[in-house]
Amino acid sequence: MATDDEGVRVIVQDCADRCRRMALHHNVNGRVKPSTAVPINEDFSYATKRLEPLTEICGSNSGETFRILTEYAASFRIEAIKVTEKGATELGAIKRMCDKNWWMRRLRKIFNQAYQQTAIELNLVHKYKQIYASDLTVKKRQQQRAYNEQMLSSMSVINDAGQRFSLKELSDLNVSNPAVRKAELMVRMRGFEELSKEHGHQGIFITITCPSKYHAVYSKSGQPNPKYQHLTPYQANQYLCGLWSRIRAQWNRKDIKPYGFRVSEPQHDGTPHWHILLFVEPQHIDELKQVVSHYALEEDGDEKCAAQNRCDFKLIDPEKGSATGYIAKYVSKNIDGLGLDVGVYGENPITAAQRVDAWASCWCIRQFQQIGGASVSVWRELRRLN
Repeated sequence: MATDDEGVRVIVQDCADRCRRMALHHNVNGRVKPSTAVPINEDFSYATKRLEPLTEICGSNSGETFRILTEYAASFRIEAIKVTEKGATELGAIKRMCDKNWWMRRLRKIFNQAYQQTAIELNLVHKYKQIYASDLTVKKRQQQRAYNEQMLSSMSVINDAGQRFSLKELSDLNVSNPAVRKAELMVRMRGFEELSKEHGHQGIFITITCPSKYHAVYSKSGQPNPKYQHLTPYQANQYLCGLWSRIRAQWNRKDIKPYGFRVSEPQHDGTPHWHILLFVEPQHIDELKQVVSHYALEEDGDEKCAAQNRCDFKLIDPEKGSATGYIAKYVSKNIDGLGLDVGVYGENPITAAQRVDAWASCWCIRQFQQIGGASVSVWRELRRLN
């Protein structure tokens, strides 16, 4: 396994070259040996048209070539490119699989996730050692951010008025900037809360947690969990996504239309759980809770303490504090940690936010989601007009 980006680049170049050789060889000779039997360094000197553009070579037999290259990519656990009438064509997919940049994006993700999962399997990721994400994953994320900032700072654009700005300056004006991102989320949540007060809706805060088999260690001791089935945080988040889709489908059937926000964050061992702030008509509160409890306990609901730990509900009491203030700490923890005295497990909140960012980037987890309401694009355009 490659230990750094330079090692990954070597593998990437080999993969892209091999795909191109297989595509050329198959179309020139009509047949190709199984991909596992083609040596990486075979020169295919007998393929006289090896330098002919892929557009001309692959068009005659793109279906079979696409199948062969897809099987080769699958050996690296890379999903097949979806071919559709309005999207990627078979020829387009073939050309992508012959491109080293296409391979780089996918293999870098696979290697990074393999590093992180190995650290989890070795019992290194928990609150007593390396909280939320491994030190290696955090270091690689910091290096990636530093590289991105350096690249943006080195490039500039000039507008029609002759003003010059670096891409870094422009990037800091949108939600790529953590401060802007947090402010926008808080304003949108505050808007939902004010809307709920106007209509007399009840706020409720829900926490949904994964079954025990997704947790590598115990929450209190940090010792290995014997029920752990070597599932990744990505798989855990996919479980939560599936669970959430069933919950929303059932709400829709019952004509329950809640609105609010969802925050996905890691527990100390990197397993995701969701915090959901919703507003709904008061008469639907009990039915809303019943649906969440039913689906949250549908899988392994008979395990010890599942009823207490799998889902939790807290009604928002305006006399004790605002709903936006209740979720503010979760937003801050997942963005920059500013405004917090200490993390959930007693850790430094700034460092914790950096580790959470590395965790979300590694496992491709969407941290924030609006539920109900107009799309954020409409909201932003209306804000510009105001």
